[in-house]
Amino acid sequence: RRDMGWSTATRPRMGVAALDDVVAATLARKSQRAPATPPGSGRFHRLEVIGAGTFGVVYRARDRRTGEIVAMKCLRASDGGDAGRYLSDFAAEVSALEACSRHPSIVQPRASGHLDSEAFLAMEFAGPTLRYVMKHVRFGRRHTELEVRVLMRQLCAGARRINRLGLMHRDLKPDNVLVDSHGNLKICDLGLSCSMADGPPYSSPVGTRGYRAPELLLGRTDYDEHVDSWALGVMMAELLAGKHPFHGRSDTEHLSEILDLLGTADIKEWSGYDGRRLPGGCQPGSFLRNKFPCQVEARMKGPPTLLEAGFEVLSGLLRCNPEKRLTAEQALKHRWFKEANPRATRS
Repeated sequence: RRDMGWSTATRPRMGVAALDDVVAATLARKSQRAPATPPGSGRFHRLEVIGAGTFGVVYRARDRRTGEIVAMKCLRASDGGDAGRYLSDFAAEVSALEACSRHPSIVQPRASGHLDSEAFLAMEFAGPTLRYVMKHVRFGRRHTELEVRVLMRQLCAGARRINRLGLMHRDLKPDNVLVDSHGNLKICDLGLSCSMADGPPYSSPVGTRGYRAPELLLGRTDYDEHVDSWALGVMMAELLAGKHPFHGRSDTEHLSEILDLLGTADIKEWSGYDGRRLPGGCQPGSFLRNKFPCQVEARMKGPPTLLEAGFEVLSGLLRCNPEKRLTAEQALKHRWFKEANPRATRS
């Protein structure tokens, strides 16, 4: 990672509100006015509060140099015992975004540093989150396979850049993906990103339960970038179906739902499987194809359709065995993306 002058110690999840809440609150016009930054006191003129967390506030702000509207995340000064770890978490997000700069499928940093007693990170103000669009624009309506192909290529390209830099995002989900005015996707909120340079053990559990890979649900700390590709697979299923495929309220219940759908044979072939009794998942084989049948079968069944090439990508990302799971880079090389000829996304 590039040296941004911050601490880079291992850190827990950041307390600042997620950027999806930032945009959703803005679109809903529920933000409250914040005191304007006095003239000459800094590069950014704060316009309004659009999100808040335990240790920080997010503002909609204007860059005095360019006139651009940005999202400005500020970390409150604090003497509490958790202040250092949140600063470390915040610093790591700055470093990760700087390393990923200029990629079209990752939100762009504009500036970072200290203003008065606050650390801040200014980013492009891209648009609403994918979650917001799915819920409040499409109202849960499914995306077509062609639409999903275009969206997934962008998500895989962004994840590939992150992974190529030796980082894991560790919290990929629709809430952490922004949709710009042209319908392009941008991965954001790298507050849980982690460098793989030093090797395991890594923190566990981590990320949002609904997008945690089976190895995370089993408490493993020696995972790798395949946790990101699992999250990509869950998002692909969610886009196709218009709803999340799993709804477990605990890690055990969530893993049980995964195994009920995908079977136990795959995970039992994993070298990391320790022979423990697995929750649910009585059958060895997968029922995933039943959920996403080919077009001929779907005429009678009614679930979202998926061509064979698309199913190969979905099932490749949703492998319980991380050793056989597609990485973002491997997924991008699949014929499914080439057949559709989706708009190019720079790596």
